[in-house]
Amino acid sequence: MSIGVDGLPEEHNHGPGEKIAVRDNARVGRYEAVRSGQVVGIMIYERTRRRIELIHTVTDPEHRGEGVASVLVRTVLAEARAAALPVLVICPFLESWLQRHPEQADGVITDD
Repeated sequence: MSIGVDGLPEEHNHGPGEKIAVRDNARVGRYEAVRSGQVVGIMIYERTRRRIELIHTVTDPEHRGEGVASVLVRTVLAEARAAALPVLVICPFLESWLQRHPEQADGVITDD
């Protein structure tokens, strides 16, 4: 969260027109969460012919608590399921997220 001129935290108001888009930046091996043209979160991955390995998730500190990481996770898991690509979870955030959302674990593998 950023600090305003009065020394207090500034509010982040995100209206319905400020949706989070997720794009695959395959050149650098990461999915990017984008809001209003700004990258606000990333998920680093490695893709092989037989699976995708989700390594690390990062959210911009100013946008934590806004559901950015959850949008990334849901989108990446949905794309992997649509491509019939198993998902190996390495990222600790994603492991804990899946414990809270076990209905999203379809296609997730636990080991090699």
